[in-house]
Amino acid sequence: MSRFLLTITLILLSFNAFSAERVVILAPAAGDIIHKLGAESKIVGVTKNLEGFPAAAEVGSHLKPNIEIIKSLRPDLIIAGSGKYFTDEIKAAIGVRTYIYDPSNLAEILLALRDLGKEFGKAEVADTVEKSLKTQISGLKKPACRINVFFEVSQIPLMSAGTDSIVSDMVTRAGGYMSVRESKKVFKTGIETVITGKPDIYIYQVGPMNKNPMPPQSRNEYRSLKAEYVRVDETEFSRANTNAFENVRFLNNLFNNHCANR
Repeated sequence: MSRFLLTITLILLSFNAFSAERVVILAPAAGDIIHKLGAESKIVGVTKNLEGFPAAAEVGSHLKPNIEIIKSLRPDLIIAGSGKYFTDEIKAAIGVRTYIYDPSNLAEILLALRDLGKEFGKAEVADTVEKSLKTQISGLKKPACRINVFFEVSQIPLMSAGTDSIVSDMVTRAGGYMSVRESKKVFKTGIETVITGKPDIYIYQVGPMNKNPMPPQSRNEYRSLKAEYVRVDETEFSRANTNAFENVRFLNNLFNNHCANR
């Protein structure tokens, strides 16, 4: 019996040795999952636009991380976003194990949730969260009419969410269609293209990428549009994290109400 207990103890100690204890988040969207896992105490550094980690040091932005500050925090794991910004040169300079967090749809968010659950030694918590998220998008009602959606990422220049974005996946799952389509996460478009797409619903985000935009319904160029305009918070709506599941239900209700009021 004592040998059995000793074996189990060694296994547990070995597992804990591999769990991340000092983590720097360079992918702001991942912060939500860390909160859901209850692993806030293990975060030692975050980007300047990521709130909710008061004990963590600021390490610059996800576009320009401060390598010296990151190294001084002695992290054992970096959670980074797209390799476009977290380059091989930066990775080599920091010299720390990295997890790339860059989901573009709900399935990839769940995969990242499971991965990070293992990284933090919270696999069971991740499993519980996953079940809850799947419940949120169960029983959606198919809209009774076609809903074309335009999503404004920024007003100047006019940028739209592409079909490879989390926004597109949310719209599709909620029963809608992107009125302007391109196989990118974000792309530059034109006013004529937006008008030609005849969106039924025009969603515009407000946040770091679209500060103080003029409400689209007040813009002269959109006078011919017969769209319903919806303002959303960029940090709550456009980041690929667990909020996406709640947003799908929000959009589904929005689409169904729009059809009912036609």
